[in-house]
Amino acid sequence: MNYLAHLLLSGPDADLALGNFLADMLTPDQSATLAPEILDGVMLHRAIDTFTDAHPSVRNSTARIRGTQRKYAPVSIDIYFDYLLVRNWSAFSSIALDDMAAFTYAQLRQRLQAVPTALQPRVQSMIDHQWLTTYQTSEGIGQVFRRMSKRASKPEIFLGALRELEEVDRELQADFLVFFPDLIDHVLDIHPRGNVWINPRNGRRS
Repeated sequence: MNYLAHLLLSGPDADLALGNFLADMLTPDQSATLAPEILDGVMLHRAIDTFTDAHPSVRNSTARIRGTQRKYAPVSIDIYFDYLLVRNWSAFSSIALDDMAAFTYAQLRQRLQAVPTALQPRVQSMIDHQWLTTYQTSEGIGQVFRRMSKRASKPEIFLGALRELEEVDRELQADFLVFFPDLIDHVLDIHPRGNVWINPRNGRRS
C-alpha cells in the first residue's frame, strides 16, 4: 500500500502516523534518531508491507500486470490500490478524505522538526502540493506514475502503467475488496489501541 492507506491505518495518532509516513524514506541511521513513539509507526508500516506482499489477492493483482510491468508491478499495484481505496473510501473510513488530509497536513507541519533534517524539504514539498488528493482521480494517478518514471531505469514502463491497470480495473477492484478488510483486521490485531478512522463495518470481524 502507498501513503494514503498507511495514514488511514494509523488513525489520528500523530506520532504513529508520522513514523508510518516516513518509513520508506528513512536510512537506518535516521531511524535510530527517532523518538520511540514515532519509531512505533515505522514498525507498523513494515508490518503492513509484509502482510500486503504476502496476501494472495495482492499477489493475484501483481500477476495480472507482471508481463508488462515486470519488476515494477508491485509498486504499480501499491499506487493503484490507494486509488481504489479512494473509490471505496466510505466503506472503510469514518472520516472524510478531505478532513483526514487536512489533519495530516496540519500534524506534519507541527512535527516537521521531528523529521530528519535531510527529509524535511521533501516532506514540506508534499504538504505544499497537497499530495494526498492526487489519488482521487485517474489523472492524478497518472501524475504519480510520471513522477515515478523520472527515477526509473525503464521509465516507459511506468508511463504505460495506468493504461495497463485500467484494462484490468474490474479484477483489481475485486482483489482489493478481498484484501483490504483482511489488512484492517491484521492492523487491529497487532496494534489494538483502536482506530476511530476505520469504519466500524470493516474489517470482517468488527
